[in-house]
Amino acid sequence: MKKIDSNEIINFLNSKWQGSTCPMCHAGNWNVSNKVFELREFNNGDLVIGGPSSAITPVVPVTCSNCGNTIFINVLSTGLLKE
Repeated sequence: MKKIDSNEIINFLNSKWQGSTCPMCHAGNWNVSNKVFELREFNNGDLVIGGPSSAITPVVPVTCSNCGNTIFINVLSTGLLKE
């Protein structure tokens, strides 16, 4: 897994979220991962490894420390991870 600077993510979220609370429990404490994960396109249960017909989205999970609700931030569209 690729790691990125969690401080960059936190700064980005602070500028965009402006103190937003969790939509599930309305708490405001979030844990930000410093690891990048992949969301893969669903292919009817078939395993597709790379190639032009597969879509992968790199994300960083941001988890509510109160209820565990997890939000994924796309690190390509935010500019936090360079292609």
